[in-house]
Amino acid sequence: MSGDQVSAFKQLYTEVLKNGGDVNKLPSKIANKNIKCFVKESGRYFLVTDAWFYLPCYFTQKAVSDFKSKNSNLNISDLAQNVILITDWSLEMAKVNSSDVFTSYGGIEIKLIVKSFQPVLKEKVELKRYPVNLYRDDEIKNLISSYTHICLSAAVKSGIKGDSLPDIGKKGNTSASVVSFASGGSFSAWSFKEGKTATVAMATILRQERGASPKKQDPTSKARVVGGAKGGKSAKKDTVKSLGTKL
Repeated sequence: MSGDQVSAFKQLYTEVLKNGGDVNKLPSKIANKNIKCFVKESGRYFLVTDAWFYLPCYFTQKAVSDFKSKNSNLNISDLAQNVILITDWSLEMAKVNSSDVFTSYGGIEIKLIVKSFQPVLKEKVELKRYPVNLYRDDEIKNLISSYTHICLSAAVKSGIKGDSLPDIGKKGNTSASVVSFASGGSFSAWSFKEGKTATVAMATILRQERGASPKKQDPTSKARVVGGAKGGKSAKKDTVKSLGTKL
């Protein structure tokens, strides 16, 4: 696929949402692929981008330990503005408070769990556009809203849940279409199985590498990533295309 035409991350997350949050139903041609991506930020958050959208990586302890054993002179927190190759990964659905976790929407986050990765320091990339939060994309928000609506409708029909349903046919702000029923109480109408893989917070990684933690914890702080288009040199067309193609 060409990075000039479509977002690989968006395609991946769209597949998950259309499959009702079942991460095990990803097509093998997608699930078995390595992910080559650009590191947008590696401080309080480890954000990677496919040249269109960005999302966070969640590292397992094995991923961190293996990286350190093979790259003793390189810090994970110093990988910003470099390319990495994720060779072992999985996706997990999580129920979160979206007012605290900016990489989520409507109480749902799809986590990219990194189990093994390596730097590709020789490959330099200059993005020709400013990547934005995948969870702020209207199509992704509508998919999450529709999935929530389907789950809640099924619960109402079964007589388990009595909440009123949102009108997902209205145009405008898609946040008006989201009903949050995951937090509070033991029942959730969502049909997905929540992942429980243990990961290492970037605050811990920073403390290990630099002896200091970020001012706010990651990824549950109320920090917001903000920014707009920035001026600068445009990337060569084939450079950005290569990133999107290999992802």
